[in-house]
This record gives sequence, structure tokens and C-alpha cells, in this order.
Amino acid sequence: MAMLDINFHSNTLGKHHEFKVFLPETTDMFENNDVQPLRTLTVLHGLSSDHTMFSRYTNLEMYANEHNLAVILPNADHSFYLNMKYGHSYLDHIKEVWQYAHNILPLSKKREDNYISGNSMGGFGAFYVSFNFPELFSKTIPMSGALGVDEDFLNLDWYDFDIQSLIGEHTKIKGSELDSEAIIHRAIETHGKENLPEIYVLCGIDDFLIESNKKFIEQLKSANLNVESQFKSGGHTWSYWSESIRDAVDWIFKDIEVDKSKQIINWVG
Repeated sequence: MAMLDINFHSNTLGKHHEFKVFLPETTDMFENNDVQPLRTLTVLHGLSSDHTMFSRYTNLEMYANEHNLAVILPNADHSFYLNMKYGHSYLDHIKEVWQYAHNILPLSKKREDNYISGNSMGGFGAFYVSFNFPELFSKTIPMSGALGVDEDFLNLDWYDFDIQSLIGEHTKIKGSELDSEAIIHRAIETHGKENLPEIYVLCGIDDFLIESNKKFIEQLKSANLNVESQFKSGGHTWSYWSESIRDAVDWIFKDIEVDKSKQIINWVG
């Protein structure tokens, strides 16, 4: 696969920022100009990570190549992918990155060809971004997402991370931009149930977020939204996410046939 590191001027952030892209290659891709736009997965990083982590700690590149799938890896710092109360507008930035990448690269803009996933903070982000912009994504796969969290989350102590910078002076999760139940109902009211993405929730049974993920699933079901889930052995670790990102890609393609006859495979020894 081709791996691109793109640094561009972000109008939403008012500064230069970076993202990474994986592009699958085929044996005949340069033989004519009839390039087929690629299905694309946007993957969002966690609180202690950045846009490079999935290329460093998982085999996402290999899984994507097996499915002729392009991957966009944005960088969103400690934002939780929100338009921060005191900070940058990272929700808008993710849409900006999506649009920028799709305008300069051979990526399909069809909703049915676009998906989003992420781990931990990025799991919340995958849900949050796709339920704010359901016209862009047909499937969302949060992995170990910070979803369905309760008031204890307000006390999260992580280096210079400040939850007030995200949601302001809220003293409760309920009613804030981290309230997954409120986000669900707002998305239904704004976009309609039928226009929201399919959702597949993944979490390790040893993860400290397992119960909140189960709560999130019940919130989706209570809103009469279809949701699939998988809970298997694993914690809040890259060992788990390196497996679950493959499960995510497999789920995306469960009903999609991929032509593998012209793939370029570079890891046969």
C-alpha cells in the first residue's frame, strides 16, 4: 500500500495540521485513467495517542490492503472530537479532513462506501462524528469507546487533559456533549432513524469501560436503533485493539465481495 503523510492548512483550526492515509495499490492501477474510487475507513485515535498509532501498533494496513480499502487517520489531540467549549473545533475538523482527502485522492464519496471507527476516545469520536454527519458514513464501529459514561468521568485525571475545555462548566455528563443518550436522540430528531449509520460496538470483557458500553447499547436499543456488538477477552490495550480493528474491517465487508485478483501483496516473506 501507499502510505501518505499529509500536512495541510486547516481552516477550522486556523493552523497547519496533519493526517495519514493508506491507499491500496493494484497491479494495473497505472495502465489507464479509469481509476475506481476506493471504499474508505476513517479511524480515530484515543486520548493518549495520535494519528500514527494504528500504523504502529496494529496490522490495519494489511487488513485494509486485503479488502482494497483506503484508510484516513486524522489527528485530534485531546478533543474527544468535539467542537470544544474552550479550544478548537475538532468535530468540524474531522469533516474537513474527510472532504480534503476525498477531493485530492481517488476515494469514493458515496455514503455506502464510507465507514468510521476508533478506539477509546476515538470510539466515542466514531459514534459522535457519524451521528452528527450521517450523510458521510454508512457504518460506525466504536472500539472500547468512552460511551454511556457516568458522572465519574468528570473526574478523569490525565496529564494536562481538562474536561472543562470540552464541555464548559457542566457539573454532570447528562445534557453535555459527552451524553451519548442525548446525542442519540438529537441525531434521530435531526436526521431520522433511517438515515443513521449501522453500528457495531466492540469492547473487551476485561476493559474498565465494558459496563458503560453495555449501557450505551441499551441506550441505542431503547431508541429502537439496530445495533450489533461483540464482547470478547481483552482489556483497554493495543493487544485487544490490534484484533478488534480486524473484526471491524471484517464486519464492514461481511456483505461486500472484494476483487483480490490484482492486489499487490508485500508481506509474503
